[in-house]
Parts: sequence; structure tokens; C-alpha cells
Amino acid sequence: MATRRALVKAALALFEAKGVEGTSVDEITAAATVAKGTFYVHFQRKQDVLLEWAAELMEDVDTDTLPDDAPAALQLLGQRLAEQMMNGPRALRGRMVREVVGNSADWMRVLDDRATLGAKIMPIVERGQAAGTIRADMTSRRLSMALTNLWLDNVVGWAERPDARPLPDALDLVTELFLGGAGVDR
Repeated sequence: MATRRALVKAALALFEAKGVEGTSVDEITAAATVAKGTFYVHFQRKQDVLLEWAAELMEDVDTDTLPDDAPAALQLLGQRLAEQMMNGPRALRGRMVREVVGNSADWMRVLDDRATLGAKIMPIVERGQAAGTIRADMTSRRLSMALTNLWLDNVVGWAERPDARPLPDALDLVTELFLGGAGVDR
């Protein structure tokens, strides 16, 4: 795991400086001080490093201390996601999310058995459905995917546009929009 982590760290530094396309696997392995073949033990392609980074970020988004109230839990989870995304190079975060969204087969391969964002959202939605605060006429999977897509689209927009709304505000806004459509009239 230390070698994989070293490869990720080296690649991200190079990606930030030279871009993903401008960085070679040779440069990554030289910076990580490992043989080129070692890279391919851990990754099939250099873009997989971005997917690994995304998986690590998702692992760091805490869901254990969320409130029982599902709408409040989703708001807080969105804030935690925003905090994770704002730590580090903004443009590279957008590229990372584009890799996740655009390469789902590679994402699932790199992810292995780690939880996706949708998998972190789904039990909260299910809890809300059971409590009657989130509509139950749609599957929890479908609702979780909808919120995941809203959040990730806003992360990309924030990462790619310097004049974009601050990410915590954007995620709050789309979470409210989601809850307005997925919530139960009170």
C-alpha cells in the first residue's frame, strides 16, 4: 500500500504541474522511485491514479457521525463532500470527477470494494423513506444516483469555472433542490 500511495502522490504532483496528458508513466515512476513495471502492478493506466485518489477521498468522507434526520444528514454529507473537494488543486479535482463519471467501468475496477458516494447516500435516503421524510415511490438507488449526479456536476462546475458559486453553497443549494423534489409534503 505504501508503494501505491507513493505513486498516487508523485502522479498528483506531476499532474498539477504538467497536466494529466503532459505527464508520462516514466515520470511518475521516477518521481516515486519505483520501476516502471511497478506502476502497472497497481494501475492499468495513468488516469487510474485519479480514480484511486477519488476512492481515497470518498473513504475520508465521514458518514458515521451524521444526524438521524435524513434531510439534515444529506445536507451535512454535502458539506463534508465540499470540504474534501476544496482541499487541493481545484482544476485537478474537476478532472478527477470527470474520470469517475466518464469511466464507470474503470471506476468500479479501481474502487474494488470501497464505497461510492452513492453507496454512502443510499442508507440515508432509505432512513428518510422509512421515516416518511423522503418519498418512497422511487427506489433509494435512483434517488441516491440523482443526488450523486447533482453533487458531482456541481463539483465539476466549481472546479472548471473560477467565477462559480462557492462549492459549499452550490452543494447546499442542489441538496435543497433535491430534497424539495424527493421530500414528502409536510
